Amino acid sequence: MDTKLTTPQIVVVADDFTGGNDAGVSLACTGLRVDVAFELPYHGNADVLVVNSDSRALSARHAASRIEALVHDCYSNPHQLLLKKIDSTLRGNPGAELEAMMRSTGKQLAIVAPAFPDAGRTTVQGQCLINGVPVTETEFASDPKTPVISADIGLLLQAQTTIPCQSMSLSQFSHRLNQYASDGPEIWVVDAQTDGCLDTIATLALAQKERPLLVGSAGICQALARQHVNTSPRCLLAMVGSMSEVAQRQIATVCRNARAESLVIDIENVLCGSPTHYLQQIINILSSGRHCIVHTCPDHEARHRIPELCARWQLTRPQLGEKVCHFLGTLTRQVLEAVTPDALYLSGGDVASAVAGALGARGFRITGCVAQCVPYGRFAGGLWQRPVMTKAGGFGDEATLLQVLNFIEER
Repeated sequence: MDTKLTTPQIVVVADDFTGGNDAGVSLACTGLRVDVAFELPYHGNADVLVVNSDSRALSARHAASRIEALVHDCYSNPHQLLLKKIDSTLRGNPGAELEAMMRSTGKQLAIVAPAFPDAGRTTVQGQCLINGVPVTETEFASDPKTPVISADIGLLLQAQTTIPCQSMSLSQFSHRLNQYASDGPEIWVVDAQTDGCLDTIATLALAQKERPLLVGSAGICQALARQHVNTSPRCLLAMVGSMSEVAQRQIATVCRNARAESLVIDIENVLCGSPTHYLQQIINILSSGRHCIVHTCPDHEARHRIPELCARWQLTRPQLGEKVCHFLGTLTRQVLEAVTPDALYLSGGDVASAVAGALGARGFRITGCVAQCVPYGRFAGGLWQRPVMTKAGGFGDEATLLQVLNFIEER
């Protein structure tokens, strides 16, 4: 299967495999495509790239060297968000790896927030606490491979880096970041005891014109995931192959919504082999956070022109329908390889089957119904594992597709 290569929006560098997975899972649950790369350079279409340096048990010098090499291969765009995933109990070489990333990328500010409140890890007055107890008074102080020697995060980092490191409260962080002007590399360790604290740190960091290096555990990754959920409007890709009058009324009604845009596929283009411009149009609509309604019937007269099309192209009606369905299936697959809408809506039985085949689905699990006549569920196997809605072309009333759209936005 051809894959459109894209630049990941977020690059996460973790020091072990399971830590990388912990970093990526919350982002994946928002619908972002998350790949954990075992080797570089990376060739794929992920929104989030997680790289495992496997450096937790290395010496500080060797860990830094490995990080520099990895960053060179996985970070190429200053608009990407760069995150250094560290252990929430500070095991490994956080100071050396942090400095290596700052030196390699030119980042002047690193914001360190290792707290993971869901797991009992908090940062209070610069100290790493496990369920309220300094980490050096827990089992992590005697870890067989990477014992933690200090609960003071700043001191622990400073033992492996010459970059100045300061600890601060959340309010101090907010005040200082609003007035921040670079005067050389700095590392800020920020207190956090709740998810709300981490949300504030993530929000302020993302708002910066020059994005700082974010450093933390799965907690800060969850905060980033919540940012994505809160700021990204949900959108629907609808493939409407039915030429029924009911389907056309449904399209007309839904396109009164300001966030919905229709795109007509000219069957002449399908037959003469010049359809490539449709792909980018659909990608642009979905990437802008709008719903995209793709259909093949621009007006009430279109269905009555089918006999003329068949005669001119020397096709039977079934042959024409098969060509159109195959095209829509392939187009859907190409779109979903490039962008990730929140759900897929397929109207017309032949189109739904063609799309399922193009996506490599082996079956369909029904989980519910919306608007009285639209079953929804998920494909078994294949490229697309997010919600799918199907509808027979002539079913429903003119508000059916609008109800589906509202369901996506609200659920």
